[in-house]
Amino acid sequence: MRQNIPLTAATLAILTCSAAGVNPQLILSDTENFHDLLSHPSNDKTGLSPELVSIPIDHNDPSVGTYQNRFWVTEEFYVPGSPIFVFDGGESNAEVYKSHLTSNQSFFWHMLKDFKGMGILWEHRYYGESLPFPVSLSTPPEHMQYLTTRQALEDIPYFAKNFSRPNRPDVDLRPQSTPWIMIGGSYAGIRAALARSEYPETIYAAYASSAPVEAQVDMSIYFNNVYRGMEANGLGDCIQSIQAAYQYIDDQLGKEDTAAAVKRLFFGPGAENNTNEGFTAALSHLYDSFQGYGLTGPANSSLQDFCNYMEFGGKTNRTAHPTRSLFRRDNGKAAAERWASWAPLLSIVNYNFDTNCKQENETIPLSCDFEESTTDPDMIAWGWQYCSEWGYFQSNNFGPRALLSKYQTLEYQQLVCNKQFPEAVKKGMLPSQPRADATNAEFGGWGVRPSNTFFTVGEFDPWTTLSVMSQDALNAEHSTWSKDIPQCGEAKADHIFGQMLTNSEHCFDFQPPRSQGALSLFENALRNWLACFKGGQESNKRTGAE
Repeated sequence: MRQNIPLTAATLAILTCSAAGVNPQLILSDTENFHDLLSHPSNDKTGLSPELVSIPIDHNDPSVGTYQNRFWVTEEFYVPGSPIFVFDGGESNAEVYKSHLTSNQSFFWHMLKDFKGMGILWEHRYYGESLPFPVSLSTPPEHMQYLTTRQALEDIPYFAKNFSRPNRPDVDLRPQSTPWIMIGGSYAGIRAALARSEYPETIYAAYASSAPVEAQVDMSIYFNNVYRGMEANGLGDCIQSIQAAYQYIDDQLGKEDTAAAVKRLFFGPGAENNTNEGFTAALSHLYDSFQGYGLTGPANSSLQDFCNYMEFGGKTNRTAHPTRSLFRRDNGKAAAERWASWAPLLSIVNYNFDTNCKQENETIPLSCDFEESTTDPDMIAWGWQYCSEWGYFQSNNFGPRALLSKYQTLEYQQLVCNKQFPEAVKKGMLPSQPRADATNAEFGGWGVRPSNTFFTVGEFDPWTTLSVMSQDALNAEHSTWSKDIPQCGEAKADHIFGQMLTNSEHCFDFQPPRSQGALSLFENALRNWLACFKGGQESNKRTGAE
């Protein structure tokens, strides 16, 4: 799941790194090689080619037409009668996840091997090359209206009920005869849980990692867990420095004679032309890597590195500086100046906004405009989804845990949506605020309780507060959870089969060294559930396509 401040591509890249096993420092230091590694990872043994399936653009009105949706299949370990595992690509170009089907470094590959299963990588409509219509700044809202949670979910059963393999004409691979298991993390984790909940005749079991199933407009709580993670790992002094800096920055921004200077302090000439909201949105990208890597990555530009620089002059040995903190609330100016001198900040922001502040790249002209709408097709698609249905507006968490500027408000978040989709606003096709309540009413939100489903969350994952395992005060569906494997088809309103990964963040269980036994627990549960599968005849033959 992407951080939504603002509509830029960086968080997509950070999370893609995490999933693909690529050194995240490539994001900042070598973009060309970074994307090359994603497209052609060194451990991709088979070079799987994408396949296409014709899907209705509108499942409620076939007259609208069809489009070609991409997917990839591996049968490397498949034995007839074994499950089909679907890895959902979520809100991104699914090709970057192709190595999950082919690399022995992937948990998914090992799952296929252990269960002798067939693997499918599914690309979400409107992402990558699975396009009902081309996606760009000029895409009319009439073409975007088919990008909804429901339409995208219905693609799965439509695909599954007609699925076959040309080399296995006698094997019925449809869900009526073969168990389909859906796996996803973040937004794809939401999809896995909802696919099991909404279409149990298609998806027999699901693994939903770090799935924020509750739609919510005000997601300022995102930063509460960032605060908790920093505090729990000894960065309380750094928090004070950040808060002191923001107090000074906001004060300077509020004065006509000082606003331009503080913007130039951080990003040089041209930065003063940004609004206070746009400027402080750029500063918010300090936290981009936290959800995917915690405090310790990516290299040299992590939150831990930043705090070391702020508090201890960049030295990791804290005994080197007897003073516990260089800055306090009474010295916000010094804290802001220190922050502005942290070298990685410029690269992070320039990468996020496709800018060239301070002419970091001397071969191209200076540019430092943070106000432009994104042109990245995947980011446009995700923007449509959260601006219309899910919300997730990550505004400042005002109060003692505040980690952003006071200018990062819900109103600004809505303005970003309106600027991105002006024609949709003009035609009344984008709501005045995301329809979060309607989304929760349709799909269950915190209350979704599908059977045969395993949920995981990270203790400090900013998205945990919107998961079924949330203990947030706003969650009226408080439930206990345990690692006790439920019976086949058993679902309880007040109990969840799940695991919280200690001192972890977003989708850490999909990185085997960090899984804390979650992957093994799901596999044990799945073995129990598969024993109850009633589909198919003894011969597992096809009975004719629908």
